[in-house]
Amino acid sequence: MLRLRYHHLNCIPGFEGKGYSPEFCGNMADIKKRIESGEEYELVLCADDICRACPNLQNGVCVNEAKVGKYDLKTKMLGSGNIEKICFDCMWFDICKNK
Repeated sequence: MLRLRYHHLNCIPGFEGKGYSPEFCGNMADIKKRIESGEEYELVLCADDICRACPNLQNGVCVNEAKVGKYDLKTKMLGSGNIEKICFDCMWFDICKNK
């Protein structure tokens, strides 16, 4: 079963092939396809299957954990799709808000 950070529920719909590295983009595209095909997933408050290909993952923890951890908690409380309230200061916000 896939493991997904709560805030990645906000990222997946807006993902259009851009990202931190080619490896990250390929992994994200694969996971997005799997989720859209109906694969089950478990929501977590830590590094997940998307993070594993991210260059910001250091020793199993995101270098921006304080920031993305807040995104996780807000998504858990408010639900996905509230990107204006959750992701307004994310570097990818301008891409996602237009989806």
